Amino acid sequence: MLHVVPVSTSLSSHSSIPVPCSSKARFFKERDFVPPGTVLFQQGHPTVPQFRLSEGCIALSQTLADGRRQIVDIVGPGALVGTVLGDKNRMTAETLSYCHIERQHGDDVDKTYSAICEAMKRIEAHTVLLGRKTAPERVASAILDLSERFSRPQRAHFESRVFNLYLGRGDLADWLGLSLETVSRCFTRFKRAGLIDFDEPEIVTLLNTPALQAIADGAASA
Repeated sequence: MLHVVPVSTSLSSHSSIPVPCSSKARFFKERDFVPPGTVLFQQGHPTVPQFRLSEGCIALSQTLADGRRQIVDIVGPGALVGTVLGDKNRMTAETLSYCHIERQHGDDVDKTYSAICEAMKRIEAHTVLLGRKTAPERVASAILDLSERFSRPQRAHFESRVFNLYLGRGDLADWLGLSLETVSRCFTRFKRAGLIDFDEPEIVTLLNTPALQAIADGAASA
């Protein structure tokens, strides 16, 4: 069940913002901890104050006229989230894990500009992914991208990389413009080829990063 957390923009930066979460009232503070499945802001609703994600994973998505969802980006620790142009949100932000968030104040122009530049780079890369890459290339690219941002600390001599996959297979499908079945087949194929491993869907180990990178770049077939 999703928890909708609307945030008022009219209160000062030193006050807590009362908001309903499920059937209980809660507060969106200067720094807050929110559970997975929380909608932080919604497409088409009035904009909210920007915030920085210090820990966790958030999906940014748009809903099409027919109700289908397209995940535009997946953001991780350090990302600045929120609309900076216009008076309405262009996307919906939903937490995919427990998240620590901190309100961002408008006087920090440099951080806002850097965040916009980083978001534009990711949007450009995702446009190429959706427009030109095959299904295995898309899934391989997503695995590499997510592993870089959500990998667990490993000892230096370990060649494998373990990361939390906060997205379900359906989320990945909505992000990569594929069907759930296609995403699942690619994961199974990569596992059988010895490129990745997973005993649980949400914990993935990269076993052969160069080979996976070759697939993502279109230099090898899965």
